[in-house]
Amino acid sequence: MNSSTTINKRDNKLLYALDKALDRFVVHVIAVVRLLVPSKYEEPFDKLTAHQDMLHNVVGLAFFNFVGGLCVVATQVKLANYFGASVYGIYSYCLAIGEVGAMFVRYGRNKTMVRDLIQYPEKRDSLVVSTFFLSLTNLVLFLTVTFACHETLDIEVNWTYFLLILSPCFMSLSMSPVYESLRMMSWDSIYNLLQKFAFLAIIWALFGLKFQVSLLTVGVIVVFTWIAVGLMEYYEVGTQLHINFIKKVSIRELWQLYKDNFIIFLSCVTGVAFGPVLNLILNSYADSRSVGIYAAGLQIYLICLFVNNQISRVGNPMMAEAGKQDCPVARRRSLVFRYAVVMLLTSLPFALPLLFCSSWLTSQLFTDEYAELARYLPIMAGYVIAVSVGVVFEQYMISMRFDKAYFAIYVASAIATLLTALWLIPLYGTLGAFVALCVPRSVGFLCYALFSLKSLKS
Repeated sequence: MNSSTTINKRDNKLLYALDKALDRFVVHVIAVVRLLVPSKYEEPFDKLTAHQDMLHNVVGLAFFNFVGGLCVVATQVKLANYFGASVYGIYSYCLAIGEVGAMFVRYGRNKTMVRDLIQYPEKRDSLVVSTFFLSLTNLVLFLTVTFACHETLDIEVNWTYFLLILSPCFMSLSMSPVYESLRMMSWDSIYNLLQKFAFLAIIWALFGLKFQVSLLTVGVIVVFTWIAVGLMEYYEVGTQLHINFIKKVSIRELWQLYKDNFIIFLSCVTGVAFGPVLNLILNSYADSRSVGIYAAGLQIYLICLFVNNQISRVGNPMMAEAGKQDCPVARRRSLVFRYAVVMLLTSLPFALPLLFCSSWLTSQLFTDEYAELARYLPIMAGYVIAVSVGVVFEQYMISMRFDKAYFAIYVASAIATLLTALWLIPLYGTLGAFVALCVPRSVGFLCYALFSLKSLKS
């Protein structure tokens, strides 16, 4: 393998300036907090802040993704109110199909690539190249099948549907796993911020100039911004890590990757039942307005999981390290316990408002057309906690290569979600969709926890 094992941030002046500003901010915050810490807690605090790189990533992920999240939420709420529930439902339906495609494009590599890059560093170049061509191949196959079956999927063969379906798939081509394996999650989050800010800036500029914004316009903008940022990432990884994406491609290694990741891929495919398929079932048994209300609820859910998603990205490579054979069991137990406690504590400030302030949240974010959403947000409160803590044990099972057990639990949860949706959505509409999303998968996360805790005892 080439001796280049990291990326020189100085080569990208714009991102480096933002990253350095963040680094200085972290140092100043630590210094200020250090002055306020009582003397008896100084030693534990010093141990915590000794991991400045980890704090840099956590703060960077939280800050840059928070700003990016605001861009997305502000734009999505504007689009929901601008288009109305029916048209926004069509928009959400196309994105739901695209999310199904994203599962095929990733082929489970979003769950296993960080683990493989950390546990087998000597295979880095071939893993990166093979993953890229695997994803590209799957993207072409998915789009071909989707538009060949357009009548069954109730979509039109035109540029609007093509671009909207394509946009979630492009997100799956990101270099995020490579940056995570290099402990550069904060750096990667700046790229994500650039895409979201560009999307927001263009959309809001069109609104400000009184242009008529259509679904085709939105599709063109989101695909264009993802392509631009994706090319920047691939150029940086390719040039700085000296990875030649053409010369390094190997049909044999590509086929091996397909075989090795097949079980995880199957679990990810069944995972479409946790989101996109619910949209499709809801669209079939209800109407586009119900899909729009459900999609609006998912936007609030994503806001609530924002902080936990950033922490889980920092925790993922740490869990991959714990999955190495030479890692002591006591260290694994300590990591899993502390990780789970942190995720629980950071989820509560977001879950509790869903439970006690659902009407206020709905009225502040959406028009009266979405008032019905207030009835469903309390259901999401428990789900936010279950997902936040459950992802710890999900990462643990993957890092320990308990693929078959993980697959069994994941598939059982997905089937339960699908059956619950087919039972409840025809009877209760949007309410049935929220129950089908939250309850079966929460039980699945509980099973992850029980299996992991049993493993940690041995």
